[in-house]
This record gives sequence, C-alpha cells and structure tokens, in this order.
Amino acid sequence: MKILCETQVINRQTQTNKTPRMVKSTLAVGYHCTAKDDSGSSKKFLEIIHFTPQNKLGTRYKIYNNVEKIFTKFLQDGKATISFREPAENLLIKCDPIQLKGFLQTLKLGLEGKGSINLRVNIAATTGIPQKSQPKIKMTITNRGDYPTKGFPRTLKQLTVTGIQLCKVTFEICTLKNLTVLNLSYNNIEKIPLELGRLSLTQLDISNNQLCADKSWLWLNSKTLRESLKELDFSANKLAFFPRPLIKLENLVTLKLNNNLIKRLPFGIRRMHSLRYLNMSSNQLESLPSSFNSIRLELLDVWGNNFQPHREHEMDKRNSAELNTPTPLWLLACRSVCQYKLPYSTNTLPWELTDMLMEAPKCACGRLCYGHRVYEQAALSTFENVKNLVFSRDRLIYADIVLCGCLCMGRKQMLASN
Repeated sequence: MKILCETQVINRQTQTNKTPRMVKSTLAVGYHCTAKDDSGSSKKFLEIIHFTPQNKLGTRYKIYNNVEKIFTKFLQDGKATISFREPAENLLIKCDPIQLKGFLQTLKLGLEGKGSINLRVNIAATTGIPQKSQPKIKMTITNRGDYPTKGFPRTLKQLTVTGIQLCKVTFEICTLKNLTVLNLSYNNIEKIPLELGRLSLTQLDISNNQLCADKSWLWLNSKTLRESLKELDFSANKLAFFPRPLIKLENLVTLKLNNNLIKRLPFGIRRMHSLRYLNMSSNQLESLPSSFNSIRLELLDVWGNNFQPHREHEMDKRNSAELNTPTPLWLLACRSVCQYKLPYSTNTLPWELTDMLMEAPKCACGRLCYGHRVYEQAALSTFENVKNLVFSRDRLIYADIVLCGCLCMGRKQMLASN
C-alpha cells in the first residue's frame, strides 16, 4: 500500500531535523522478500519505504522488533508519528485522515501476520507516487530570449515582462483570464488594446513606456477593470494630459503619474473616493483643483512641479457680470439632485447629465458649476483632507476654483482666508 503525504524526519540522538520542514513524500508498506537459498526457501521482512523528492530511491525502515511506538493522538487531524529503534528516528506524517488510518491499519495487519490483506507481496522494486506538478501562477521575463513563443500558461495570476523592448501588449496576455497582477514596465509600448480591459486586474504597472502616443483610452472604460483595479502606475510615459477615463476608476487606491508632462488635473478627480495615494511629482503643474478637498488622501506627492512663489491674486478685479448670468433650469435640477442626494443612474438621466453630476466642478459653497469661469491660482489651498503633502517648501500651492455667483458665501470665505 502506498500513500501520498507530507513527512518530516527527526533524529532522536542528535535532536536534529533531517528535513528542515514538512516535504511531500510517499510512504509504502509491504513485504521485502529475499532471494531463495539452496533449500528453495526465502525470507520476507515487513518494511516501510519513505520516498521524498530528494531521495527517489527511498529510505527503508524494518518493522518487526523495530517500531518503538506509534503516536496516534491526532489521527483525526491526519497526523501520526512512528518512532523507530534503528535508526533512532521519528517519522512525522501528515496526510488525509482516511488514507492515514488505512495505512496504519495495513501496518497493523502486517504485524499480526495477516499479510494477505492489502499488502504487496514484494516491495523491493516499488517507487514513489509521481508528484503532480503545481499549476504555474507567477512568471517573470527580463530577457527577450525567455519570452514564450507558444503562449503563456493559462493559470498565471502574476506576470512581469520588463526591460525587453516590448512594443505592444500581445493578444496572448489579454486572454489570461486568471491574471490579477501585470507589470509591463520599461518597454516601448505605445498603445493599450481594448481587450486588456476584460481582465480583472488589481495591479497594473505600465511605467517607463511611450503611452504619450496613445490617443484612445477606451480600455479604461471597461466595467470589469473599473471594479477590480486597485493600483495603477503610469509614471514616466511623457503624458501631456491627465487621461480623463482615469476618474471613472472609483475603486482605485494608488495612482502614480510622476515624471510626466501633465499641466492640469480635472475637477472630476473628486469622483475617485477610494483614492488614498497619488503621486504627481516631477510634472508641470502650476495649481491643483479645489476638488481635492472632496477626497481623503493619505499621501499627495507634488514635488518638482511648476508652483510659483507667493503672489497676490486678483480675484476682486474679475468681471462680476460673468458670475451673475442666468442659471439654466437643467443646472438648477442637477444642483437639487446633488444637494438632496437623490438617487440616479444612466437609465434615468441622459449620460451628459450623469457625467456632469459626477465630474463638474463645485463652488466652495457646494453647488455644481457648469460653464463658469475657472479662476486659476485664485486661492491658496489648504487641502485639509490630505494627511501627508510632499512639495517644495519655498513654493505655495494654489488652487483652481469656480464660483457659482459673485455674492456666493463660498467666495467670501475664500477671500477671508487669504
């Protein structure tokens, strides 16, 4: 009889482990018959053979008058220990409880001389049970010659292909349905195919590529990706603008856009309620949208941007007529939906209004604004919801704001704070 199990061997004399941890093994029990002598008779010995990946020939343990004790206190949990006299070793066994009970019962029958029951006649030539190969879930490729020509294992969950001058995301990668972590950094990728959005990725790293040439970001509109993605790295891609579909990644926790050429951030960033870590260092930002006060960030890194030294703003010199234009009815309706937190969906409202409710800037008083003038660097931002802010201390961060009217209390509060 043979069973597949995990074992560990401990030498009682030296108190050392012959195997540092439990290893996958095969245990076989049966009779070892010797060759016939001149009288035509042969002797048989009951043995246990212990096979491991490191010892494919197996270690043989005699049973008669050699088993000191069998510990079965935790047999219900699939654990047992056989203590041998020679060699002075303890064989710790971890196995399926039913199989382990059957193995020990067979051993007992052999010791009682009932060898016709579940015992091999001769185990002299027995071998271990072939170990099933584990499905491959991780793969790292850093050399062009290692790139698989026959496709990737379908069981992959983590794939890293970095520094091999890869020019595109291949169809084979987009069909790895189990993939959750994808790292394609330090390549020459210029465009992401729409099919990548079908994967339930939690981490995506496409840093140090050439995404500045990509004019379409439709793959980010995938519902599957929007729900699953937690970490995204677009750093060092020469991006001159903030990709608008990013604000729809409402479950995103970490976003890296450092070392690009981005000049402005959209007011719709307030839609990213799950965002906690945002790296915008080494870009060309001169100000940040006031909507940052709508999300709670653990870290906001804006070091190395184009923030200017302190200077007086000219808020009061703006044309107040621009702020007192008649408010259209549809905008009043949208403000009511936002103010009273009325439920809505794309099935009940046109998508244009849905996008505006989600992404349009808000006045300091909380009202939605649409078509209102953006006052660049109009007020010094305190960013009260940012726990850790990294920026150059000799520069001041100004905020882009909008006002719903010249008599707005929000405007007065801003002016008072400056």
